[in-house]
Amino acid sequence: MEKRILEILLELQNDMKTLQDDMKTVKTEILPELQIDMKTVSTDVSELQKDMKPVKANIQEIKETVNRIEVSQTEDVIGLLKQTKKKTDFEADYINNRITEMDKRLFQLEKRIEN
Repeated sequence: MEKRILEILLELQNDMKTLQDDMKTVKTEILPELQIDMKTVSTDVSELQKDMKPVKANIQEIKETVNRIEVSQTEDVIGLLKQTKKKTDFEADYINNRITEMDKRLFQLEKRIEN
């Protein structure tokens, strides 16, 4: 029984040694690669942030342009409406004057007929 326990302990010791060796391998080979990859990712993120600044500025310019266009369109519509109103008012005045003149002529004709 003691022999079996010793064998198990030796196996465990060997397994621990293997595990320690594996951990050293991870520490010496994989960890530096991970650190390099993390630096690369960090650099890429920094570059992305730098690239986003002009994009944000361009978006702001686009928004300002759209706002100017919207204001300009409103002003154009108001201008067109004012011009249409002037034309309509002029035509209404013209028609009223013509009707008034016709009413006068009709009145004169009716008066002649009565006399």
